[in-house]
Amino acid sequence: MAKLVVLSESQKGLAHELKVERTTIGRVEDNTFPIPEASISSHHCEILLKGNDVVVRDLNSTNGTFINGDRVTESVLKPGQTLRLGQIELKLDGPAPAGKKPLDATMVIPQGVKRDEIGKAGGSVAIGEKSGFHKKSNKLNKIFFVGGAVVLLIIIGLIVFALMQQGAPHE
Repeated sequence: MAKLVVLSESQKGLAHELKVERTTIGRVEDNTFPIPEASISSHHCEILLKGNDVVVRDLNSTNGTFINGDRVTESVLKPGQTLRLGQIELKLDGPAPAGKKPLDATMVIPQGVKRDEIGKAGGSVAIGEKSGFHKKSNKLNKIFFVGGAVVLLIIIGLIVFALMQQGAPHE
């Protein structure tokens, strides 16, 4: 079973087996794996078991979460890699967790679809009533523009009225 083992001298020997899908790590006792160290945030990061992967997700910690020296917000941690939370270093020991069957590989299209390829052989993208995609209406923009113009005219009218009142003789 995979486990996290603390390497840093101040907490050396402290370890935690990754038995559940979500393990929280932090300075306070309500974490699944509490590490009492000032450089670790109260809720520093979480370890998620996703299939055969061990995923580390930073929980907006003050001093950051690092894998092999690279700051991460969310990343896969592999056996033997070093995880640093504040000043504490840990290592993932043991085999990757036996989880759910990994998902099939997903094909990545590096450049997407180019404008001049739309409608050519191999499929087409139509924008209209039957496609589910519709051209955005400018109706709201027109209403906003007309409303703004009306408000502007009212303000100008009030300014002219005020100036005329100042210039009128008083009896």
